[in-house]
Amino acid sequence: MVGVDGSHNAASALRWAVAAAAEMTGDVVPVCVWHVPLPIFALAGRRAIDVDRAGIEASTNVAATASIEMAAEEHGAGFEVGELSSVEGHPSEVLVDLTGDGDAVVVGRRGIGQIRHRLLGSVSRDLATNARGPVVIVPDGWEPRPIRSVVVGFDGSDHAKAALAWTLANAPTEARVEALIAIDLMPWLQPELVLERHGDDVAAAEDRIRAAAAEVDPDGRAAQRIVLHSPKQALAEAMSDADLVVVGPRGMGAIGRSVLGSVTTWLLQDAACPVAVVPS
Repeated sequence: MVGVDGSHNAASALRWAVAAAAEMTGDVVPVCVWHVPLPIFALAGRRAIDVDRAGIEASTNVAATASIEMAAEEHGAGFEVGELSSVEGHPSEVLVDLTGDGDAVVVGRRGIGQIRHRLLGSVSRDLATNARGPVVIVPDGWEPRPIRSVVVGFDGSDHAKAALAWTLANAPTEARVEALIAIDLMPWLQPELVLERHGDDVAAAEDRIRAAAAEVDPDGRAAQRIVLHSPKQALAEAMSDADLVVVGPRGMGAIGRSVLGSVTTWLLQDAACPVAVVPS
């Protein structure tokens, strides 16, 4: 399911979804969500006027259709999507309600209402926090390409296990899957000094995380790479060659469901490639 709103970001998300669905065997359904703006509601409450819902829906659908046409033109041959669905409501709430536990939602990083370039769109943030299934955030202007390298941020948490399990179940067979394990015991020390002074602690952390990965991946399809860096630095270096990065909404230090983890939030804002957030 792809959120479309007339923006170039929505067109990028739609093109990615079409290309990914061809490899992962899925259908693509574009969804346009519209609502009556608050100022119009306020005006309607003070005067005896009728809100022109039909007009608002029609204009929004025109913008959504423009996203689909834009994506089709840029994608080229093989572009197939389902019929556009039009639903009234808040975009993130509607998309959450329409998708089941196994369905993925794909959106652009920002929509047409975005003011600041550096600010993560509220819809993509809300979806990544609350959706029951995977949410894929596609960066602006991303050019679709075959998914051949998938990096999974893995720290042994339940969220990370769910992210790895989803990747193993859905990544194309030709894709290389890498479980990236970042051990950051002493961030103020160089990795060589950490190994020299705290080798036993590093080994214990490595054993714990490898054991957690083996629970999800007993056949060892995913290559494991351990780095003595912060998760942010490790993912920043790994994503330069990745076609998709997969993470959970939070890591080991999660304290609540309503807040995304700092690393996941950073990825959604700045990742150079599409990011999938998989809930546990």
